Amino acid sequence: MKKVIQSTVLLLAMAGLCAPAAHAKGKKDKQASTGTYGVARFDVNENGKFEPSEIEALRKAFAEGDTALKALDTNNDAKLDDAEIAAIKPPAAKDQKKRKKKDA
Repeated sequence: MKKVIQSTVLLLAMAGLCAPAAHAKGKKDKQASTGTYGVARFDVNENGKFEPSEIEALRKAFAEGDTALKALDTNNDAKLDDAEIAAIKPPAAKDQKKRKKKDA
């Protein structure tokens, strides 16, 4: 009886260790499909780069507590500086996406 309980506890512990890894993988896949942390929504003109007004909107959303953007603050100073914004890769421009689909 004691071995059955130990085996059950061991199985539950192993399942608990695997669950966070599966959850993290799903989170990574979501980021890949929506752009880095959802920054695609800030590229309003969809040209594949951030204009000054778009950067301002990105910083404003970050300052207002957009939790999806918190990971972009790599130096943890509670603001997005120029280097952190330069490291963000916005999605490709719409016309580039269309060309890739035609080539495939």
